[in-house]
Amino acid sequence: MWLRKIVNLLNVIVGPAAKTLNTIAAGVLTSMMILTGADVTLRYVFNRPIPGSYEITQYIMPIVVAFGLAYCALEDGHVRVELLIAGLPARMQAFMNCMANLFFFSLFILITWQSFLRAKGMIDSGLISEVLYIPVFPFVLTVTIGSAALCLVVLRDFFDYLLKAVSK
Repeated sequence: MWLRKIVNLLNVIVGPAAKTLNTIAAGVLTSMMILTGADVTLRYVFNRPIPGSYEITQYIMPIVVAFGLAYCALEDGHVRVELLIAGLPARMQAFMNCMANLFFFSLFILITWQSFLRAKGMIDSGLISEVLYIPVFPFVLTVTIGSAALCLVVLRDFFDYLLKAVSK
């Protein structure tokens, strides 16, 4: 069936992309922990904090969050409240999940689009950080990339639930 082909194609694309982004997020989180630990140690032991460490931590946090979202969705790690649909038949549950994923897809398409426009505006304005003079737009682009990856995962889930809802 054509729905199964779409789900399989999206699985081929989405799985490796989400895992790669999650690996990057884990590496960035590790470096952020090392930076924070070094900053605290240098601040209290030698009275020499790392200049701009707070700013760096602030700017790399979107990488950790945005790049981890798609993998969390891929592994069904997001919180769901299924109390209302738990008693429904399996096909109706699949239909309700299909509609919820359509809503989430629409929402994250808007987030992806707006974050891209925000990054473009930051490029045009030349916005940089106050202490280290780092351009801000790459960090906003990470939100765009992470949201786009999440859109692909939600789209895959949409077609998967749609397949379950229409199959007998």
